[in-house]
Amino acid sequence: MTNSYTAGGYIEAWCTKCRLELEHTIVAMVANSPKRVKCNTCDSQHNFRAKPSEKKRIKSKKPLQKVKAQEINYDEFISRLTDNELSNAKKYRIEGSFEKNEVINHSRFGIGIVSSVIQSNKVEILFKDGPRLLVQNRESGLGTGV
Repeated sequence: MTNSYTAGGYIEAWCTKCRLELEHTIVAMVANSPKRVKCNTCDSQHNFRAKPSEKKRIKSKKPLQKVKAQEINYDEFISRLTDNELSNAKKYRIEGSFEKNEVINHSRFGIGIVSSVIQSNKVEILFKDGPRLLVQNRESGLGTGV
């Protein structure tokens, strides 16, 4: 028996908001296949998914492994610094300008290392808890109405 779906009909689909396979109402069809559905539980509309994507679940584990590798690099880098270098770390300010491998002291995140300069106004700094994208070279008075 072939499934004949029609707009307005019902179908079991993966709800991206509820994160469950639930009954949905078909909102749009493309080439006799459901394209867009509405969850009958939470009323959210989204593209039809038969089940959760396996690729997305696998990808979500990779950033954790990457952070762990960076934490090791952070610890290694910090252990090579002298007490003088740590105490003289440049204070982070959004108006400041930073270079790769420069040691930074952030008021909230602590000691960090500039891992890369993304753009003239963005730097990635590696802190103990992981990398953070921060602003640099911001002119005084921006966003303050001055």
